[in-house]
Amino acid sequence: MRKMSIKQLLENLSQFSMKLLSEKNRINLFWIILITLTLFATFIAEAATPSNFIVLLICFTISIKGRFVIDEFMGLRDAIPVIRYTIHSYFILMPVFIALTIIFPEFLANLTTIK
Repeated sequence: MRKMSIKQLLENLSQFSMKLLSEKNRINLFWIILITLTLFATFIAEAATPSNFIVLLICFTISIKGRFVIDEFMGLRDAIPVIRYTIHSYFILMPVFIALTIIFPEFLANLTTIK
């Protein structure tokens, strides 16, 4: 069995759904996925003891949801690559910055303090 990256897995899922579902049903499916991911992330964030793993899990769901919104609801799947990748980078970089801020608050405070 060959290994598949998360990006390839998401693209394969998206391509499969496009072939299988009509436009309306596909949008409904992605809407349900977004709601499910939101509820999952909210439940985990509220119920679990805060830890680095939980922070990374929540940030991962932010990235996945951002990709779905960009590709399915904003219609940027077939946009010019520069525009598409610029917006995709936002949903990659922002969760990384959020995670770094939560995991290393003292280091970032010392780094940005005027001495």
